[in-house]
Amino acid sequence: MTAQGEEPITRAEPLREAVYARVVSQIRSGAFLPGDAVTEAGLSRVLQVSRTPVREALLRLEAEGVLQSALARGFTIRPLIRQEAADLYPILAALEGLAVRSIASLPADTAKTLRATAQELSRCHDPVLRRQLDTAFHATIVASAGNRHLTDLVERLRTNLSRYELAYMHEVQDRSQADRQHEEILAAVISGDLDHAANLLTGHWRDGMHSILEWLDGREHT
Repeated sequence: MTAQGEEPITRAEPLREAVYARVVSQIRSGAFLPGDAVTEAGLSRVLQVSRTPVREALLRLEAEGVLQSALARGFTIRPLIRQEAADLYPILAALEGLAVRSIASLPADTAKTLRATAQELSRCHDPVLRRQLDTAFHATIVASAGNRHLTDLVERLRTNLSRYELAYMHEVQDRSQADRQHEEILAAVISGDLDHAANLLTGHWRDGMHSILEWLDGREHT
């Protein structure tokens, strides 16, 4: 059995985007941790593609702030940097708040999906699966705005921040506050009180940022 993101790329998929998406999937699943090497040769072998689209994907992720490169070392996952988290989370909060305020209407099947995801998330204790469910919850809300450019921006930010969230969730198990906030956000969105939902969402990310910053501070002093 292969791990998530390790299946060969099929030639029916647009190659450049498929390779990028597969590398992003591996990063989001925690296959690579901060400081880990991400090699062209290894990915080319696993995905059964040439090095060219792999290198293009890695260069794209470097430009997006996920990877860094150095002579003779190749690409590595960027380390956890307190200031970066402090800079990025408010941007994510603002973008998701904008998305919520832009929702024209929430279809019944979307509301049902969000409820099911929130319930599954509240029962989940596996950090990787938990982050996948959390991402799905937020992505469904953002997609409901119908703005592809906004969705793309949020997805790139979430990919960049995934290394913080996964590391944090591996060490901190109590997520009851976040689960409660998800329920409150969902209730406000379903009721159509979008300003309130956006404010709740902004507060949710602000609280999440503070938790991660405090956790990072604690790691620096251990």
